[in-house]
Amino acid sequence: MPNIDVDTYFFTALAPVCNEGIVEHDGVRTSPIELVREVLETMPTALQTPATERLGINSPFSRNSRTHFARFVVIDQPNFNGRPNSNAIIDAIANTDLVKPGPIDQLSCPYIMVMIDFDLLEPSGKGDPRSYFEELWQQMEPELRSVFQYCYGFDEVESAADFASYMIRCQVETTMSFHDYWWEAVKVPTVSTALLIALPALAIVLPVIAALLGWLGWHWAVALAVLLLILAVFIDYKLIMHRGEQPMPAAPGTKLPDVLKGLYLQQAFTRFAEEQQPRDLAQRGAAFRSFLQSVDPANLEGPTQPPGVVRSKLEGGNA
Repeated sequence: MPNIDVDTYFFTALAPVCNEGIVEHDGVRTSPIELVREVLETMPTALQTPATERLGINSPFSRNSRTHFARFVVIDQPNFNGRPNSNAIIDAIANTDLVKPGPIDQLSCPYIMVMIDFDLLEPSGKGDPRSYFEELWQQMEPELRSVFQYCYGFDEVESAADFASYMIRCQVETTMSFHDYWWEAVKVPTVSTALLIALPALAIVLPVIAALLGWLGWHWAVALAVLLLILAVFIDYKLIMHRGEQPMPAAPGTKLPDVLKGLYLQQAFTRFAEEQQPRDLAQRGAAFRSFLQSVDPANLEGPTQPPGVVRSKLEGGNA
């Protein structure tokens, strides 16, 4: 299923950059696309390495409680995969000049490729991706302006609704989504095999019965059977494709708040288990009851792990 799967929206967009003229930033004259590269290179990433933890500046995307993954890539030109394969015998007969270069695909301008995976507000996907980008604009407008400021048409963006409309215009269909939260076999409804077989069978049997009863001549029965068989196969194809286009059901507990709470509990329980090793069974029972009260497993609001960090802040230091 493109774009939407397992209760997640997999957004992909290509925003064209107007790379004309020279721009000046902090006393440096450069091209628009190089300035976009600089903005992306200096934008803080999540606190997921010792170096970024020491820096202490989190990604602006951590302000949004629906974002699982965000990636920006500058595409200047498509990769050249080499000369198309050809038959040596045909080339020799046609006297093909193998030294002469063939046509190469080129882009008329650079593009910013945007890939973001975020939680849906509703399983049906109603209202998204518009609602997500309106939220994002309210939470990190300065950073988004710095990234897209030289894109074609972005000068018309003045509000959250404008930004959402702009991103939707740049959107391309996501045809290969990735989701890694399912931990058990997924139970998905399938098309009935009996139904798929029954339609072509009826397409053949009904005209034969009509011919045997004398309602149709055999030549008309054969023609009708062929037409009905084609129609039955077409209906079977549509049924299979319709079922295949349906998104997989959501994995339980995979919204970002659930994931963050799970990471927090995992680390907190690991530390708790280490601390209980020298204690007897009665002490462990009392300590576990106190532990459950302190971590409040059912409360997604807290205590929990903040977005954009690789480990939780626990009593006594990091996990």
